[in-house]
Amino acid sequence: MGLKDVRTRVIEQLREGSIQHEMRKNIDEKNLLLVGEVSPEDVANCLKKCQGTQYSVSPHHAHSGIPVHIFEPKHNGYDWYIKCYFLEPDVWFISVHRKKARNATRMKR
Repeated sequence: MGLKDVRTRVIEQLREGSIQHEMRKNIDEKNLLLVGEVSPEDVANCLKKCQGTQYSVSPHHAHSGIPVHIFEPKHNGYDWYIKCYFLEPDVWFISVHRKKARNATRMKR
């Protein structure tokens, strides 16, 4: 499955409400969908902006047989990081958040 197929499937599941969330540290910062800061429609609109160079796949950290889909689109002036995988019948979100600026943690001289 390529970007278009995966994106279509995730958007369909967002619209159907077939979503789950993987628990993790800093969930209130790392999964804005779970905490209600963004809606499923917001995430769908963000995913629609994702281009091929902003999409990758890697194995799940605990279950290497599960492909994890990583989307890094630009939407509404922000760089986003959306990470999810499919476990039937749902899509499971690991991360849905705005990326922090790379130089935000560097000290100014």
